[in-house]
Amino acid sequence: MRRLLVVLLLVVSGASFAKAKKKKGHSAKGAVLINGEQVEVKWSDGDSFKFKSGKYEGRGTRLVGFNTLEAYGPVHRWGTWTPQELFALAESSSQVAGDTVWTCTTDGKVDGYGRVLVDCPDLAEEMIRQGQALAYAVEGTSPERLLAAQREAMAAGRGMWARGVVKGVITSLHSAGEDGGDDEAGAYNRVVDTRTGSATKRAHQKKYATCEEVCETTDGDVSCMVYVPFKHRYKNKPDCLK
Repeated sequence: MRRLLVVLLLVVSGASFAKAKKKKGHSAKGAVLINGEQVEVKWSDGDSFKFKSGKYEGRGTRLVGFNTLEAYGPVHRWGTWTPQELFALAESSSQVAGDTVWTCTTDGKVDGYGRVLVDCPDLAEEMIRQGQALAYAVEGTSPERLLAAQREAMAAGRGMWARGVVKGVITSLHSAGEDGGDDEAGAYNRVVDTRTGSATKRAHQKKYATCEEVCETTDGDVSCMVYVPFKHRYKNKPDCLK
């Protein structure tokens, strides 16, 4: 009898370990309705996925209107948050996105990285309301419904606002001379104003070292991010991402 109990415990423990191992990581399978057609997707984080079927099968995407924290490593920091804590939040965003079949549209246009631009308005609002994402507008300011959802998340202390609110968050860094570019031409960092959703470029001529932490100030509030060239974010990762 005792031997049988031991065997059963080992089986249950093994199953629990396998389940935990399966959950590790930030990608999640799911589906979306894209232009009225349901297709399979794989979420890499909360604001991008890869088409696994349909017209755009194999293509990567960038969802418009909102921005989740980077999920390729512990690169964000502000307030009393540690990079590791914000990284854990970033990793969880794909699970939130993958839990529902969202209604989305696209006209097939792509961004600078060749990713298909996709609009999933209900997902954007939900991710922002849960404090999993920022309202994000490359031009102008974000729609009031998204800003209202963000104010609600901030007031409730949800997600990234659990330890207070900052007026600006760095969402991307670019080094002068990046990818063989011209050092003289300079570069820019993009910072989102959390009051308006405006994601503005801040020009500079600095050349960053891999794993260097860069900070930007918005009306007295500081947000920082670790610089890692795009080519090293997913392959041949530097120590700061491990």
